[in-house]
Amino acid sequence: MRAKLEVAAVLLAMVVHFVLTRAVGIRGLDIVPISVCVLAYVWQRGRDAAVRADWGTRRSGFVACLRATVPLLGLGLLVCGSIGWYRGFLAADLHLLVTLLLYPIWGIAQQFLVLALFAHNLDRLALPRTAVMAIAAVGFASVHVTNPPLVPATLVLGAWCTWLFFRHRNLWPLGIAHGVLGALFYRWVLGVDVVAVLFTAR
Repeated sequence: MRAKLEVAAVLLAMVVHFVLTRAVGIRGLDIVPISVCVLAYVWQRGRDAAVRADWGTRRSGFVACLRATVPLLGLGLLVCGSIGWYRGFLAADLHLLVTLLLYPIWGIAQQFLVLALFAHNLDRLALPRTAVMAIAAVGFASVHVTNPPLVPATLVLGAWCTWLFFRHRNLWPLGIAHGVLGALFYRWVLGVDVVAVLFTAR
């Protein structure tokens, strides 16, 4: 029952995201309520070492997962940098640095939802592992349909992260990689200054 409830909670988070970005029309507004709920749940249930192991929020497997994540980061950096150079969006400034420092926090929260609460529970519900990986990747990509260029990128990222999660059962490198690649993708591929969008008064 808990597995089903956690899956339902992730689906609810998706609904909140769509409502706030489409109905309200403010991107990023969902970050605060979803992050607060994630932190509260982690605080309540994360005291159990066995639960933390299932979630991948443990030390074990960190180094192995980090090593396996390096090719993903390298490929993402190469692709984002190449597109950014071609489109004239390649830049390195204080706003990008702030985004690179802050966005991994949101990346960890998203990967916690997708991997620890969604993919892990689908796996517990005895779905075939390949099906779980496909559902997690497609689900992660579908959250970004409001920004079409992100869909193929997040589909690849979702599939890769889900595979690494089941192989190493460690969430931290995946969340950090998500944040770093997300920051670079927004700035270099889409030409969006996230800091200006979120914090500059209009």
